[in-house]
Amino acid sequence: MTFWDILIDIINRLVPALADAAPLALVTLAIVLIFRTSFTTNFAQGMIATTAAYVTTVFYNRYLVINFPSINGFISMMLSFILGILVGFLLGVFIDTMIIRKSKFSNSLTKQMITMGSVLFIMGMLPTIFFKADLNMPTIPYFFTTRTLIPFRDKFILIQHNHVYMILVATLVISIVFIALKFTKWGLGVRSTAANEKVAGMMGVNTKFITAMSWGIAGGLGSLGAILYASTQTISAGLMVEMQVNGFLAGILGGFSTFFGPVVGAIFIPIVSTLSNYITQKIMIGSSSLGVYYKVFVYLVILVIILIKPIGLFGKKIAKKV
Repeated sequence: MTFWDILIDIINRLVPALADAAPLALVTLAIVLIFRTSFTTNFAQGMIATTAAYVTTVFYNRYLVINFPSINGFISMMLSFILGILVGFLLGVFIDTMIIRKSKFSNSLTKQMITMGSVLFIMGMLPTIFFKADLNMPTIPYFFTTRTLIPFRDKFILIQHNHVYMILVATLVISIVFIALKFTKWGLGVRSTAANEKVAGMMGVNTKFITAMSWGIAGGLGSLGAILYASTQTISAGLMVEMQVNGFLAGILGGFSTFFGPVVGAIFIPIVSTLSNYITQKIMIGSSSLGVYYKVFVYLVILVIILIKPIGLFGKKIAKKV
């Protein structure tokens, strides 16, 4: 293979990798947002997002398409997206305000246990509610599955339109969240609560409102990530399990003490995974390649980075005054 053949092959692999990074970045930002405001890891983030993906899929394919076939496809899609994100938002607010705050001894450990219980409940609930729905259907309408071939020398660069949309939507939404964190009253409240919840409360910040909104926004972000991710997957109760795990890894890799670092970690993991897969497929041991073990190499790279920088690539040491 020539240099150009290798380059085109890598590009054709990296574009889908960036598309995978888009929903992962949304899920990771949601996990970090809850961690910074509620001081706990939300194990239910993936299941909240999966619920939204179910609702979006069924609402679009089993309600709008059948009952309102004359509605423009893009409008139907937007209505479905909005409904799914709203469901994720309300689920997040519900878990914070109606379950976590009602617990007798609310601390980081009990919050984690509550989110784990929520995972079990939602995972058992989804097949019960949607058991009649044929979920082997596209979440995103057909025109998102079109593609473009860009000629380059004697090869083609393949661009799937849904990959481009996923990247653009995730970039736009994440940018809006970062702008809100920097310049809005809610963002100031989030940063104050993340720094010191008790002091923020004494300074007049409504920490309960900030926390509830953070859970809701995190639910919406994760839901959008699941809806985008579902465009390349078959809907199931375990849709977001791997995404949830990688979201935690991205947070650890980038540093949970920042909002920006975990998003970079979320981009880093799919790219390294793709390159690892490409390289290990070329390495032969006997009659088989190391391609089946590519994820092992990805996790080894992450492990080495964490051993070198335990607080993450962009993590900041927290100095406490006595």
